[in-house]
Amino acid sequence: MAEAVAGWLVCPVIRIVVDKAKSCAADRIRWLNGGVPDALQQLDGALTQLRAVASAVERSRGGGDLDRWLLQLKDAVYEADEVVDEFEYRTLGPPRSPLVKIGKQLVGTDESLNRLKGVIKKLDGINDSSGRLMQAAGLQPSWSGELSGHPPTPVGPATGSLLEDSEVFGRDAERKKMVSWLVAASPPDRADPRAAAIPVAAIIGLGGMGKTTLARVLLHDDLVKETFNLVMWVCPSATYHKVGLVKQILQSAGVEVPDNMNNFDCLQRRLEDAVSSKRFLLVLDNVWNKGGMDEDNWSEVLAPLRCGQPGSKIMVTTRKKIVANLLKASKLVPLDGLAFADVWSLFTRIAFSNDSADKHPALQAIGEQLVHKLKGLPLAAKVVGGMLKASRSISHWKRISEMESYANVTSTLELCYRNLQEHLQPCFAICSIFPKNWRFRRDKLVKIWMALDFIRPAEADGRKLEDVGKEYFDQLVQGSFFHERKEGHQNYYYIHDLMHDLAESVSRVDCARVESAEEKQIPRTVRHLSVTADAVTQLKGRCELKRLRMFIILKHSSSSLSQLPDDILKELKGVRVLGLDGCDMVDLSDKIGQLMHLRYLALCKTITRLPQSLTKLFLLQTLSIPKRCRPEQFPKDMRNLKYLRHLDMDRASTSKVVGIGELIHLQGSIEFHVKREKGHTLEDLYDMNGLCRKLHIKNLDVVSSKQEASKAGLRKKQGIKVLELEWNSTGKSDPSVDAQVLEGLEPHPHVEEEVGGPASSWAASLPEGFAFERDVLTETDWQ
Repeated sequence: MAEAVAGWLVCPVIRIVVDKAKSCAADRIRWLNGGVPDALQQLDGALTQLRAVASAVERSRGGGDLDRWLLQLKDAVYEADEVVDEFEYRTLGPPRSPLVKIGKQLVGTDESLNRLKGVIKKLDGINDSSGRLMQAAGLQPSWSGELSGHPPTPVGPATGSLLEDSEVFGRDAERKKMVSWLVAASPPDRADPRAAAIPVAAIIGLGGMGKTTLARVLLHDDLVKETFNLVMWVCPSATYHKVGLVKQILQSAGVEVPDNMNNFDCLQRRLEDAVSSKRFLLVLDNVWNKGGMDEDNWSEVLAPLRCGQPGSKIMVTTRKKIVANLLKASKLVPLDGLAFADVWSLFTRIAFSNDSADKHPALQAIGEQLVHKLKGLPLAAKVVGGMLKASRSISHWKRISEMESYANVTSTLELCYRNLQEHLQPCFAICSIFPKNWRFRRDKLVKIWMALDFIRPAEADGRKLEDVGKEYFDQLVQGSFFHERKEGHQNYYYIHDLMHDLAESVSRVDCARVESAEEKQIPRTVRHLSVTADAVTQLKGRCELKRLRMFIILKHSSSSLSQLPDDILKELKGVRVLGLDGCDMVDLSDKIGQLMHLRYLALCKTITRLPQSLTKLFLLQTLSIPKRCRPEQFPKDMRNLKYLRHLDMDRASTSKVVGIGELIHLQGSIEFHVKREKGHTLEDLYDMNGLCRKLHIKNLDVVSSKQEASKAGLRKKQGIKVLELEWNSTGKSDPSVDAQVLEGLEPHPHVEEEVGGPASSWAASLPEGFAFERDVLTETDWQ
């Protein structure tokens, strides 16, 4: 597959750069050099044309020259992305005198403009060479996103209801439960056939778990065959829609449907007639969440089936939990890996055929070791057993057993990956740089995706990028790429071993993980790298650090890293994500300020000093500091970080950030200490409308009036769920003044709804006899 040779898809990256170039070019006012918008428009045109060609090449999975062409294109696209970011970076920063600002902007812009012109020249050359390659491969540019002249790639193999093998191993418990459910009488609300939808059961599991086999076994059960007088088996096509689905169901019911009959209402009436006198079972096998079918579409497709006789049922097999939700399944049957004994029985039946494993003790020992590696997958047992069936050579069996991966075994999982929407593919593949059994936090991973531009602003449609990213993540969970586990009060996510192997396979061109100082050379194509702390100093000469967009240092069990060497740090010129979690450094190097592209910075728990140069990271979105780590102080110009969205740290420490009110994109919880000095007044909170969860305001005794208090703009902060107000008067305060201040601090109604009480009773809802002196007012006080 092309992903394994040329890396993950380049088309989503092209689309991101095009969007950024258009946005940057549209703001002509800020460009002193008029050539910048024109060059950005040229970049837009060149990339748009190349995207059509790249789409066709990627879908063809041609290999050879086509893959080399894709890699060349990807390099140029990433370089273009860097240049566009440089333009954005140079327009930010602290205010300077007009002459200094103009001079620096002109010099910097000229450098970036010359680089951009060079990139456009490269792209033109790549475009020129594409014609010959496309002609040789018999391809046409795919302007619509589909490969011209070829049918769309099917989602999976077409399936049928016939049982391929009379001997089935395992799944006894699932089979018994499903038989009981299938033959059971209708629930009370199905006494009237039109009163409720047909009951639906969903068999859910990863590819290769035996979902289709279990469905076939159930159809051939004697009790089931006696229960239903009409059985329909439908395997939806790759790009199914409601008209096509109804046609397939009708055809499975034995009803002839003319090819030109596409009137949905007419098809529905035919389906009503076909099932009206029948107690039927409809099997929808290998259903994917594709084709734009939402819950309403499915309801329309299945509506005529309500005319079936009581006891009718629907059974669906799918890899995606979201499909079960769309079909409103009332019964879920998750399939996990088979027990070792069942997989071993299946494996030996295929590998040894009519022979007995006991006759070959050496092969039996090798086979048992191999079957343990198959992780309970029946499909894997079949494929590997087939690979060994023709040979009784011990050396051959050993070679197969010692393979790092089994290409045929992973083909089903690769199919799952290829059928992800293109913007989800890199979101999953990037996870390969984390070790197996890594505990993922959804919010943290979403912030990394944002920093890598995996989440497109164009898709936000007025929503926060974080919310779009959460949707991406939830789609991957529903597709079984992650599975959730609750630990205490926290929800964490894990990737199954086989899925992790898949991530490594599809990302090995783009990603690498170094877990030993002695490991081999890192491919030059790698742009996302994780290393254990002991291997960091060995990276020079093994990796082109300047190409990296993500660099994560992981903890090592027996060694630590007290400082990231400056010679490595200064080479990370293009890095967007820098994770220093695995270090034990106390001081962060001043060289950090040279990483102009940095968007995500995670520090280690031992950090105590942050350099002033940190405030030059104008594109930074997330600064993550472990809660147990409390820096002595923050750089004085933190207000320069205009794009900062997440200051993930101990809430009390946020009060040390001078000018935090200028970070108007900041989200999350903060603590704010009111003072009579610039950067610490309530008015500084006015534009911080992205704050969410908890806001703690202290030292309110220095506020003298309702008008001054209202400048905090708390009514605009609808994300705040907990508002904590604190007066710290050392002397006796004036209750009437404090009451006016409290009125001016009236929060958004969302807060009040959480705690109760109408808007007009905000101040009146104080506890009777409440004293403001040295008291803290929290949300519980006005309940």
